Amino acid sequence: MAPIAAALTPLFSGIGSAVTGITGALGGAGAIGSTIGSILAGTATLMSVSASKGAAEIEATNLELQAKDQEAQRATETLAGIERRTSIKREMMTAIGEQSTAYAASGVDLSFGTPLQAREEAFRQADLGMETATGTERSRIARLEERASNLRSQATSTRRAAKAQGAAQILTGASRFLSRG
Repeated sequence: MAPIAAALTPLFSGIGSAVTGITGALGGAGAIGSTIGSILAGTATLMSVSASKGAAEIEATNLELQAKDQEAQRATETLAGIERRTSIKREMMTAIGEQSTAYAASGVDLSFGTPLQAREEAFRQADLGMETATGTERSRIARLEERASNLRSQATSTRRAAKAQGAAQILTGASRFLSRG
């Protein structure tokens, strides 16, 4: 029996060596697969961070463009205010002219009495209208400036949130990588 055992021992030890070699190769392939999986997961995390940052940058840029649009409307509102005040002055001058013509046609002295009071009332009404128009213009411009400021603030917050979200995604990806071992 000893000669048979002596003959079979090299055969089984060769099989054992082959199994050990195969196990080592499979272990190496598993390690390579794990490494490739980690690389792919890391790449996916970085691409996700990049996409999120890009989307936030687009949104922030749109908000800044809206803010610039609000500021551009300030000039339009200023011109509209000037037009309103000019219109009030024009109406006042027309009303005074019509009153003066009517009083002069009736032979009334325009330098005192009712014609003077009518002219003063027309000036008072025009002043009131112009003050109202100026207040309206200032209010609208202030609203446009506030809206522009809020939009810029939102753009800054959007960028800041994108950075925080990106950092969180990277930390999540790193923790997954470390948990794999």
